[in-house]
Amino acid sequence: MTEDLAAYWRACLRQPWQTWLGLSALALAALTAVSNLPQPLQSSTAAALALLALLACGAQPWQALRRHPLPKLILALLLYSLLQAAVTAQPGANLGYVRQLTLDLDPVKVLIYACVFGWWLGRYPQWIMRVLKLMALGWLLWGLAQLPWLRMDALAAGTLRLRLGYAENLTGAFASLVLLIGMYGAWLCRRNGRAPEATGLRSDAWALLTLAALLALLFAQSRGAWLAAAVGTALLFALGRIPQRASHPLRWRRWVGLGVLAIALFAYMARPAVLQRFDGGGAAALSVLDGGAVTAAAPSIGLRLELWRFALHLIAQRPLFGSGLASIQPAIAARGIAWQGYVPPHLHDTPLQVAAGMGLVGLLLLGAAFLLPLRDLLHAWRRDVDARPLLALLLALCVVLLTVNLFDYLAWSNGYMRGPLEIVLGCAMAVSLRWRSSEFALSAG
Repeated sequence: MTEDLAAYWRACLRQPWQTWLGLSALALAALTAVSNLPQPLQSSTAAALALLALLACGAQPWQALRRHPLPKLILALLLYSLLQAAVTAQPGANLGYVRQLTLDLDPVKVLIYACVFGWWLGRYPQWIMRVLKLMALGWLLWGLAQLPWLRMDALAAGTLRLRLGYAENLTGAFASLVLLIGMYGAWLCRRNGRAPEATGLRSDAWALLTLAALLALLFAQSRGAWLAAAVGTALLFALGRIPQRASHPLRWRRWVGLGVLAIALFAYMARPAVLQRFDGGGAAALSVLDGGAVTAAAPSIGLRLELWRFALHLIAQRPLFGSGLASIQPAIAARGIAWQGYVPPHLHDTPLQVAAGMGLVGLLLLGAAFLLPLRDLLHAWRRDVDARPLLALLLALCVVLLTVNLFDYLAWSNGYMRGPLEIVLGCAMAVSLRWRSSEFALSAG
């Protein structure tokens, strides 16, 4: 093992400085992707360094990216954003051309950095799982630093929703991502050829990470994240083709049992708040669909339904080019949609937000750009049987992000929202680049 590690470092030292900078930036971006750090320390800074390293690599990256359709879609989206911002710009009230264009370019930034990450990961595919591990480690360190240690009784009683420095829905979404990574890492420990003692310690560490993600997911009390985690877990186990035989026994069974007991206990203590998340949902839905206002029984559900109905109204007014992303919040306030003084800043649904703000043309362009790597993931999953577990993990992570964005606007409106999306989409882009160049060959991790 020592000789292998020494050989690895000797190989690393022979790499050019562009590779060192690109991989270091990639590692830093993953480590800070789920942390709401100050702006200079967010993952966007590391992503810019990865872009700088790519620019210094000469023509090789452009030759690979030029053959892929995603950069063409990004260019089309950029040109459309320039046109659409001019059409929807309004003088005054912070709705001018610059403001509209700035918001339109947020998803373009995500796609550009996903291409950058995708090229580096496609060139060094062994870094795909390393990046996901670093993202999970960054989440754990940030969560330990942000936990309300002095209010754990209120958290356990369900009177305090878990917020790790950002909104509760983001807390649940990020915990769902780490949950899937933890389960995959624990399964991966069964297949490696290391000593049983080292394998046991690694599986214990993955089990503890999975348990931490489960507890964070529960106490975030995000219904969309609960659904996303359930769908992602089912997809991971359905497509992962996990073998029944393994190199090592599943040492973390006791951690699974402990986790089930702990979650059952905490769920029992937090049941008033958890049940309140669903109480009156049917009545609120019927009230809003019939033309009524938000009911007091389940304000969050009723508020979302009223926002979604208003989104359809906005889309019907300007279906092709939309009314501009910057115009949506003032339109919500003018409509009088609020609850106890809270005026929603968005429509709580990313596809509806894009359709209302950028029009159906913008929605089609964005949808094609984000779903293209996902389609290539499916093609690669069918082709490479040995890599199916890792590909299933990437598919499940993409589905989690898509699911939570059906119930909220968590894609790119803040810097700390963009980080995980850029990392996951970058991993999918790496697979897409290798699959389209007929060089696809990945291990399980």
